[in-house]
Amino acid sequence: MKKEDMLNRLVENGFDFLNKAIEDLKDHPKFSVIHFHAAVELFLKARLMAEHWSLVISHRQDPDWNKFISGSFQSVSLDGAADRLEKVVRSGLSKSELKSFQEITKHRNKVVHFFHEAHSSEENSEQVRDIVKQQLTAWYFLHSILTTRWKDVFDQWNEPLLEVDKKLRSLHTFLQVVYDQIKPDIENKKKKGEAFEHCPSCGFESQHHETEHEVVYEAKCLVCGLNEMALKISCTSCGEEVTFTNEGFGQCGNCGEHFEPDDLTDVLIDEGAAYIAAKEGDSSWDLGNCSDCDGYHTVVRIESGEYTCTSCFLTVDHVEYCGWCNEPNTGDMEHSSWAGCNHCDGRAGWDKDD
Repeated sequence: MKKEDMLNRLVENGFDFLNKAIEDLKDHPKFSVIHFHAAVELFLKARLMAEHWSLVISHRQDPDWNKFISGSFQSVSLDGAADRLEKVVRSGLSKSELKSFQEITKHRNKVVHFFHEAHSSEENSEQVRDIVKQQLTAWYFLHSILTTRWKDVFDQWNEPLLEVDKKLRSLHTFLQVVYDQIKPDIENKKKKGEAFEHCPSCGFESQHHETEHEVVYEAKCLVCGLNEMALKISCTSCGEEVTFTNEGFGQCGNCGEHFEPDDLTDVLIDEGAAYIAAKEGDSSWDLGNCSDCDGYHTVVRIESGEYTCTSCFLTVDHVEYCGWCNEPNTGDMEHSSWAGCNHCDGRAGWDKDD
């Protein structure tokens, strides 16, 4: 059997579990949780499969092609898949994505080991709402990964992805009761000048945003609980407000101006302070590298004295300098003289070349 055929079957199996999770949600929420978790794992394994079949096998077993094609093997767990996506495929999950998928795993484990069918109708309704929140949030992240970051692998499945997306978006009706309960509070906050936008996960105008510009903050949906790191700036072309979520790529809705992390760096950096610091030999305003997303010179010191990555919005209170290349980084540089950082090989690489 060819790898392409096995990849196709793996992805199709993922879609089967997704559709079954949606079907079972109202009447059999227990099985919906189990099926949705299986679907998430299958799509992560499919990305590993696209890289190499051996990555799908658990670290507890040696890769064996004959056992693999016969199905006589233990596959990698969700956490194990995430680890290999980061370290081997070099296309890992963000902290928000991994956390969302891990919540699905926790819920699945609880269902398998502790779930009891005897609930009142009110408890069942509350349970379904909790499941919908988790699944909509996890799907928001998974759908984004499959259609953007891993588009080259999953582009051929655009049509079934669109169909599942439509089905899952319709589930927001289960959360209408939550929105109705908090809507008066949201309206009062809006009158006081607080900002709310439509949540990309559940669709309600319930995602709370800061009004201040050029500050990274956490935008949280009060209905489904989706948390995103966000940043607002004034468009450098027309002056209208532009909101970025989870990454430094965006577009002005008014004039169409496109923005990338380098553009945000230019907006956020205090050029005057950086110039004075450089003249005085102070390197604390130098652009740094992000150990979370591998961003090169995407870490900028902002007015508060913190350091923000304009690619993934990681914000830290200090940076450390690589002991080999002397570049500022957001990660732990304790052993960098030998091992280097994300953008150099350190002394180990130098000796290897010799």
